Amino acid sequence: MPSLQGVSLVVFWLGDPLRQKYPGCYAQAVEIAEAASGRGIALINPPQGLSNTSKACQSGIWTEAGIPSAQARFISSASDLPQAFASLGGPCILRGDETHAEHSVMVLKSRSDAELAARSLQLPAALIRVHDIRAQYRAAGTDPSSLYARFHHKARAFVFRGEVKASHLFFSREMIVGLSNSLLARESRPRRRMLRQLGLRRTLFEDIIAEDIAFFSSSLPYKDVLVRAVAALGLDVAAVDYSIRPDGTPILWEANPYFSLPRGEASVLSEERKAVIRVNASVDWMAGCLRAALPERLAS
Repeated sequence: MPSLQGVSLVVFWLGDPLRQKYPGCYAQAVEIAEAASGRGIALINPPQGLSNTSKACQSGIWTEAGIPSAQARFISSASDLPQAFASLGGPCILRGDETHAEHSVMVLKSRSDAELAARSLQLPAALIRVHDIRAQYRAAGTDPSSLYARFHHKARAFVFRGEVKASHLFFSREMIVGLSNSLLARESRPRRRMLRQLGLRRTLFEDIIAEDIAFFSSSLPYKDVLVRAVAALGLDVAAVDYSIRPDGTPILWEANPYFSLPRGEASVLSEERKAVIRVNASVDWMAGCLRAALPERLAS
C-alpha cells in the first residue's frame, strides 16, 4: 500500500476490464481507492468503473441508461452463440468480450455463420449487433458522393468528466473500421503517394483529410451523450468510439479508458493531417482537465 501523505488526487491508469483481466491488480487498486476516499482524496477512473468495460457489461449499462449504443450479448459457451445471434435479429460482430483490439473479429450475417463460428469459439466472447450506418445514409437520400454514403466510418472523441475533445474520424470499405483498414492507412502506402505525386487519385485523398481535420476542430453537438455514457460506466476519462447517424446523433460502439495516443510524428499521414499540432493540442487539453480536477488550492 503506497503512502498517501500529501496526495491530493489519485488517477488509476490501468488496463481494463480491470477486475476480470487483472484480479490481483484490481484488489490492490480497490485498497488504494478506499484509503484515498477515507482521506477525502479525489479519484479519477476508480477500479470499479474500470471493471465495467467488457463489451457485454458496457452494453447492458448503456442500454439501461438509455444511451444509444450497439446491443451486445455475453457468450459463455459455444451453444449460446446461435440463439444469441437470433435474439439480436440481424448481422453481428463476434469478438472477445474483454479486448479492445481489432484482431480476431468476425462479422456474422446468418444463423449458419453463427453455427460455424461456434465450432472454433474463443471464450469469453461478445456478440454485438451491427448497425450499417452507411446503409442508413444511402436510405436517407444522402448525396452519393458523400464519404458517409460511400464508406463505413468510425469517430473517436476523448471524454474527461464534463468535457469532450474530438480526436479522429476514419473511413473504410470494411464494416468494422479501424486504423489498419482505414482509407488513411491505404493512402499512406508508397504506391498511393506516388500516384498523388503524378496528379492522380487526389480527390478522395483530399476529401478524407479535410473531413478528419474538420472533425478534430468541431464542437460536437452530441457532447452530452458522450459525457453521460462515460459517467454511466462509473468512469471519469475514456476514449469513446462511435458512428454518426444521418440525423447527426451518435451510436456508440465502445469506451476505452486505457487508450493509445501516438506521437504526432508517428501518426498516419502525420504531415497532411497536421498530427503533431493535433496531438499536442489533445495533450494540452487533457492536462487542463487534469488540472481542473485538482483541489482549487492546487489547480491555480
